[in-house]
Amino acid sequence: MDYDVIIVGARVAGSALAALLGQHGHRVLLLDKAQFPSDTLSTHFFRAPALRVFERLGVLEEVKSAAPPMTVMWNYIDGHVVSDPVEAHEEHLRYFLCERRITLDWILFQHAAREPNVEIRQGAQVRELIQFDGRVAGVRWSEAGGMNEATARVVVGADGIYSTLAKILGPAFESQFPVRRCMYYTYFQGIEPLDEAAFAEHHFVGDTLTYVFPTDAHLTLVAVSAPISEFASFKKEPLKRLCAHLASLPLLAPRLSKAEIVAEVKGAGNIPCYQRVPYGHGWALVGDAHQIMDPWSGMGIDHAATHASILADSLHRFLTDAASWDVTMSDYHAQARRWSEKTYRRTSTYAADLRPMTHAALQKRGLV
Repeated sequence: MDYDVIIVGARVAGSALAALLGQHGHRVLLLDKAQFPSDTLSTHFFRAPALRVFERLGVLEEVKSAAPPMTVMWNYIDGHVVSDPVEAHEEHLRYFLCERRITLDWILFQHAAREPNVEIRQGAQVRELIQFDGRVAGVRWSEAGGMNEATARVVVGADGIYSTLAKILGPAFESQFPVRRCMYYTYFQGIEPLDEAAFAEHHFVGDTLTYVFPTDAHLTLVAVSAPISEFASFKKEPLKRLCAHLASLPLLAPRLSKAEIVAEVKGAGNIPCYQRVPYGHGWALVGDAHQIMDPWSGMGIDHAATHASILADSLHRFLTDAASWDVTMSDYHAQARRWSEKTYRRTSTYAADLRPMTHAALQKRGLV
């Protein structure tokens, strides 16, 4: 075998997995069709679960220094304001971060690239899998110099919602829900803050949720999650539609008078909720290739990072012959499902309509 593990996809899940396996001494080939630094359409928000993985990797301080930590969760819910301090088991992780993917992915990519046991190929488009006796044993890919191939004991797909590996292998869906919402976002400069505290703002109005998060490069992310019925109007005129929506928010609109939009409005209305069978003979899936959730809950980075950490430990056991492939991968599967169950169920349930969730939150506080 040329490598112990070949990983396709070098963003959050792929780079984290490569670095962790490299730290264990395993030979890793990391492939990505992009050239980094590279942006991608994605949520930007992450919490203690991702922070724990970044701490394990040794990049927590670098990640934290890129954007202002948010220490207060602030919610406007149909005329009511509710705020709470950010909680985490570890006192030093009691904050949220919002970082553009071009920034976060670059930090993780560079960290993986510094690992001596990790080799990286950029601009590498996987074309097919190498299989022997029904087991995946390598990949063939194209890049500027032509076609290449390599073999490995394990091939991992960390290549996102449009995963080439998942498309080739066709793993079964264990859980699947249709698209319920769309999301659009952009970046502002000069938004007047609520006060001196670092707030993670959520503006709930009916079945629409607007996010206002300070992010890196002294920008503020403003995003809106709306029912899928509104996708056609957003897609037709995203800037006009977003501005009209923001003008309707009573505790945000006045603060935008001196603010400036500094980026194109981007978004999508094609993100479902699903969980795929995450492994088979010689292969595994991680990140959005394995599980994706409607972005309204902003949990994608937390889950991608955590699942990568779980998979790294399982693969290490297999590669050191501490346990069989079936045992280690079954353990990865079970741990990932247990860890994700509550959030996945909540996200998929309320994607259809956020109002039962927000009504219950107000009831809990005696506000309705």
